Amino acid sequence: MFEKSEWIWLDKNAEADEYADFVDTFDYNGDTLLRIACDSNYTAYVNGRLAAFGQYADYPDYKVYDEIDISEYVTEGENLLAVRVWYYGQDTQTYVKGDAGLIYEIVSGGDTVSYSREAVLSRRSKDYICGMRHLISGQLGFSYHYDMKGQSDWFLPKGERDGFKRSKTVKTVSKDLNKRPIEKLVLKNRSGSKIVMQGVFDYPADRVNTQTDMQHAALSFRFPHEIGGGPLDFSAPFSFKANDGENLFFIVDLGSETSGFLDFDITVPEECDMEIGYGEHLIDGRCRTSIRDFTADFKLRAGKNVFLNTFRRFGCRYIQFFIHTNEATVVYAGLRPTVYPVSPKKPELSNLLRNTVYEVCENTLVQCMHEHYEDCPWREQALYTMDSRNQMLCGYYCFGEYRFPRASLKLISKGLRQDGILSLCYPAGLDYPIPSFSLMYFIQMKEYIDHSGDKTLAEECFPVLEKIMDTFLSRINGEDLCVSFYGEDKNGRYPYWNFYEWSDTMSGAFGAKEASVEAPLNADLSLALQSFSSICAYLNKTEDAEKYEKTAEKINKATAKKFYNEKTKLFNSFDNRDKDKYSVLTNSLCLLCGAADGLDISVILDILRKNGGDIPGIKVIPNTLSMNSFRFDALLKCDREKYSKVILDEIDRDYLYMLRNGATSFWETIVGDFDFGYAGSLCHGWSALPIYYYEILNA
Repeated sequence: MFEKSEWIWLDKNAEADEYADFVDTFDYNGDTLLRIACDSNYTAYVNGRLAAFGQYADYPDYKVYDEIDISEYVTEGENLLAVRVWYYGQDTQTYVKGDAGLIYEIVSGGDTVSYSREAVLSRRSKDYICGMRHLISGQLGFSYHYDMKGQSDWFLPKGERDGFKRSKTVKTVSKDLNKRPIEKLVLKNRSGSKIVMQGVFDYPADRVNTQTDMQHAALSFRFPHEIGGGPLDFSAPFSFKANDGENLFFIVDLGSETSGFLDFDITVPEECDMEIGYGEHLIDGRCRTSIRDFTADFKLRAGKNVFLNTFRRFGCRYIQFFIHTNEATVVYAGLRPTVYPVSPKKPELSNLLRNTVYEVCENTLVQCMHEHYEDCPWREQALYTMDSRNQMLCGYYCFGEYRFPRASLKLISKGLRQDGILSLCYPAGLDYPIPSFSLMYFIQMKEYIDHSGDKTLAEECFPVLEKIMDTFLSRINGEDLCVSFYGEDKNGRYPYWNFYEWSDTMSGAFGAKEASVEAPLNADLSLALQSFSSICAYLNKTEDAEKYEKTAEKINKATAKKFYNEKTKLFNSFDNRDKDKYSVLTNSLCLLCGAADGLDISVILDILRKNGGDIPGIKVIPNTLSMNSFRFDALLKCDREKYSKVILDEIDRDYLYMLRNGATSFWETIVGDFDFGYAGSLCHGWSALPIYYYEILNA
């Protein structure tokens, strides 16, 4: 494969946030396949029809290609392949910068009938405005700017070819390509979309940028009949008409949290600007765009404007449109949902509430899995070990599918750093590693084998697992405890984030500058050692299994000796701070890993059962939604019969609270829209845990 193909790019130096168009012809010879890869993302058309989109999230040294059957798009005689590539060119937490390039081959009737080469014509896009580098967030990457006046029919067989010239070959990208390990995403029909607010707007005089302008614009509400007419659900076009000199706005509700591509069909009488913002709620009377830059903007042409973006997914429920004119006819405005093809179970649980919670958890999971697991579809779309551990565990029960978790676990293995721990996300060019999250990888891998029966991935990734574990064990001190990660790197940065969860004392601080010994890290290490021991047993590495099991026992005893307070009957979290604050998460981990074996655990069980509680003179910090798995599992370890009802009742209470507050997917934390400095996060994969506990506790 790709024997004749070369990596190609425009005949110029690549720039960050650049769009390039490529066109090539080929002859039909039978059933036809397109194999394609790029840096960074692509959309492919065959004879003017959308045939494929979405580069797999890979690394510069681990390139992945798609193989797509395009037979339905080809005809007898000459056919046209048109590919648009978006080169990011800037490191983020979801992308590692590589060299811009496109590689492809077309196989028809078993013969290679075309392939990427210098003779392929290419040009810089005329409609996407290149080089803006408009970050939605540092995690997610760029949004886009689009000029409808520059939109042309270049991707059609008889389209214009203005500005196209020969490409150049790129010699710096490897042709050692790997086939996409999972299914392609499915582009669904337009989502149901309904206008829920409309009127006119005016920006503040001291305009700054679209991000803050949309947040602070003056909105003047008008009833639908006062500003136009038509069905609010776009079952027929809605025509807006305001007074001369006024600018239109409207907001659509997609009905539920949705992940997909922006799609609109809007006619205006004159050239004008349009900005869109998107969000998960309307608590501010509009989408919240100013905390992260959830916006894109357009230059509309006079007449009909039809747009579908197949590069940047939005995760949201609401989209607002600000149009700088007083007339517009809207045929549709919303998203094309874009999902990974899975078949969720539809179990009948014991009551309507639990059925509803399960259904919303399913939607939460689906919105958080695309090229890989994502923590959330809105502001990050990033793969983390901790977050994806919950997603995988729930997915085994909800979907009964194993290719997707296997691929994500493989992708995680590519994030091994030179210092022997994993990067924060995968792939990630901007990195601030959380050491404790590296330890979750062992738990994920063990659970993958438990549920799938597949040992081949663990065998393949065993050197990575060994390297990570050796790194942690090399930090064991004279007390048989692992010292936290800290200090400067060669670039003068303090790169480690000793994070455990989003709660007081446990969220750590960016850039640990001095050493400490931390109970949750050592409990996590013990759990990882126990999982690694099981993995070794699966792989018939008996001596290693025994070694890691004994090491875990030694760390458990040392953790109890160092952190268990005989007076309070609780585990402290740290050796050098916050001695008067006790974390439910720390005590859950210590109980679960075995560090509390043989100790008086009555107080621990009480704070775990209540997720906190009032103890005179002691501050007890509850754990967040994300960490309920450790607390619940610790309780079940001690007395499954006694605590099953406690766990189910708590899930009912917390998730009913979210449902009553309008949740169509479950939140990152119970605080909801005001958490993370008002950024909010109302769809987060790790909060789908009820699926797992409903299943194992027969709810």
